[in-house]
Amino acid sequence: MKKNIIIGLLILLALIGYIKKDFVIEKSKNFLFGAQQYKEEVLTIVLNTPATDLSPYALNLNNLIRTANIYEGFVGFDKNLKIIPALAVSWGNIDPKTWEFKLRKGVSFHNRSDFTANSVIESFEESKDRIGTILDTIEEIKVIDDYNIQIITKNPDPLLLSKLTKFYISRPNNIGTGSYKIREWAEGSTLDLTAFTDYWGNQPNYRNASYKVTINKTQREKDFDESKTDILIAVPQETALELPKDQVKTNYSLEVNFLMFKMDDDLFSQRNIREAIKTIFDPAQIESIGNHFVRQATQFIAPGVYGYNPDIQPFEYSETNRAKNIFGNRLEKITLDYSSSYQTLSEYLIKQLRDAGFSVKDNPNSPQDLVNKMRNNESRLFIIGWQAEDGDVQGFLDAFVHSKGEFNGGRYANSEIDNMIEEARQEMDPQKRLTLLQNIMQKLDNELIGIPLFESSRLYAVKRGVIWEPRLDGLVLAVEVE
Repeated sequence: MKKNIIIGLLILLALIGYIKKDFVIEKSKNFLFGAQQYKEEVLTIVLNTPATDLSPYALNLNNLIRTANIYEGFVGFDKNLKIIPALAVSWGNIDPKTWEFKLRKGVSFHNRSDFTANSVIESFEESKDRIGTILDTIEEIKVIDDYNIQIITKNPDPLLLSKLTKFYISRPNNIGTGSYKIREWAEGSTLDLTAFTDYWGNQPNYRNASYKVTINKTQREKDFDESKTDILIAVPQETALELPKDQVKTNYSLEVNFLMFKMDDDLFSQRNIREAIKTIFDPAQIESIGNHFVRQATQFIAPGVYGYNPDIQPFEYSETNRAKNIFGNRLEKITLDYSSSYQTLSEYLIKQLRDAGFSVKDNPNSPQDLVNKMRNNESRLFIIGWQAEDGDVQGFLDAFVHSKGEFNGGRYANSEIDNMIEEARQEMDPQKRLTLLQNIMQKLDNELIGIPLFESSRLYAVKRGVIWEPRLDGLVLAVEVE
């Protein structure tokens, strides 16, 4: 009887306008079942690189690991890069260029102001000149009413939802709607967060979370050994090998590393040469070089990325081919360009090429110099990695394969594949687009424009008693830690 009276009174107050409906539901739930019980110890997450910016426009992974706790978009990714609702509860296409979104009601910003359609317009105006590459396909955002909007794109854009995961709705001074709000930021050092008690979704387990920066590797390891760290990000392979297995978490990073040929080169335009080179690298040896924290790649994107073709087979190593000097002692002079981070791998590749009859110059580059060489088609043979951060192969195809791609530079041109890539940019039927992308990947495998070598992984160390699993996108969200 007492419970019925309490609920009846709260509903009556809501109906006559004294308090918000959502407040009624939350407070009655807390009264009857108990308020959120936070863990009072501070969740400590340690990185080796400072944040450069806490604004909603700082979209590199190092910043996002922190800011994705604070801000939200219309939609988000789950741990496996599946699109899930966030500030929008549903969406659909009216026509190929018009999307309609139903916004979530009862959402508050960290300053307790209400989230409505006008918040979207304000954020769009602030964001479009700062994250233009994400929003540049949007022609207009129309407000239908407080909780319904339309997004009109310039052309059909099948990647719009993926892009909107990085379009954060915010208020000035780093005010978001996320499960945590900023308590204090010591620039270059520590970001302290505290749970936002009016968050629309599930409350986190920890009341307070601290993202700390410890640049010194020895100090990071010492603090972890002394249980001062709950989650240690970017653990070196040699450190991971020394830790108990139950404290090491690893997840493949969606980054595929590959060897790419200059296809308009007199030597590498010869298919038999490319086919022969494909046989002289031992995947088992490459995995060993990576301390078995890497795995052989079959194509230029990883499993889990939209467009991955499961029918493509990995290349096979031939000790016979490597040993018999398949290039007939030509001692063809070539240069292998790579970033210095690939030093150990490049030493192995160069040895195999030399054994097979090439005269190879070892040429490490700064990352920027290597990028410039790719753009200008100045490298005959180079190692590079590509990470499909948005979970889709389109970015790779646009940058590396299309004849006008940023990192193609005239190296490779195929009008049929160009047309297929352009079609995939605008195909709105998911199944048709998937089939199209998988066909492109099969053609690239047949064309042998390069050799996918391995998929890299991210390594973390986790304190015993802390329950957390890595995400494919590399985010470490405090709300997901138990």
